[in-house]
Amino acid sequence: MGRSELMSSTTTAFLGASTLLGKYWTARRQFDYLIDKEDFHRTFGKSFRMLVCLDPALADGPARVRKDEQMDERETQRLLKHLADIKPEFTVFVTTCDMLPEDADENVPPLESSEDPYVQRRIDLHREVNRQYGRVLNVHLPEIVSHESPGFNELMDTLVNPPKRGKLPFPPMENHQLYFSRRILGDVERCIPLGISSIIPAMPPLTTQEIVEALAPSLLDRLPAYSPEQPRGSRRTSIHSFQWLDPKDGYLVTKEDQLELLRFFFQSLIK
Repeated sequence: MGRSELMSSTTTAFLGASTLLGKYWTARRQFDYLIDKEDFHRTFGKSFRMLVCLDPALADGPARVRKDEQMDERETQRLLKHLADIKPEFTVFVTTCDMLPEDADENVPPLESSEDPYVQRRIDLHREVNRQYGRVLNVHLPEIVSHESPGFNELMDTLVNPPKRGKLPFPPMENHQLYFSRRILGDVERCIPLGISSIIPAMPPLTTQEIVEALAPSLLDRLPAYSPEQPRGSRRTSIHSFQWLDPKDGYLVTKEDQLELLRFFFQSLIK
């Protein structure tokens, strides 16, 4: 590839290619540059027609990333430092829902600040991506699940490999919006022609108790007792869902279909 082609804005790049989402996406779409943190410098000074950029929190899943605050700080700061060195015409920025209120839709602005350093890094990165780049589609993913890659969701990991004894550390009435990683390409590509700036691939909320009932009913008696002060969890919706996949309630599938998908992917893994 010659220098003139490298500098051409007809090229495309994917930052985070070896991650769960990156592997799935890039196996189905051609990108000129498949970039990970060790070769991030290859994008500096180059122009791209399209850039897909994954928040570092999605590399190993938010739950795992939260356990290594120093690593998350390094990776986020490195990306922040070099955003201006990349010149995309259009950017798909894939991040988490953590910077959005629990009942947000796309009309609700992200939080301006957070006392949680992990959430603050998500806010800082989202703010800077949208400041540096003109055309951005922000994709705010809810809880990611994958039957192929453990570590992305603590609840599902626990149901697959529960501890021998004791209560499970999950409030029974907490809502979970479980997003299957293999949906990412289709969901994003349907939204690009809409010309919108932000999407929430909102799945119908399922309580911990509903998920356990569907997948591992033998563990129901190991859930803690309900109390009003327990977390309520996520109830985020999408105002664009009627343009996107035509549901009218703000969710991409019905609750019944979501439970059926969970059974299809996970029931064989649960003993």
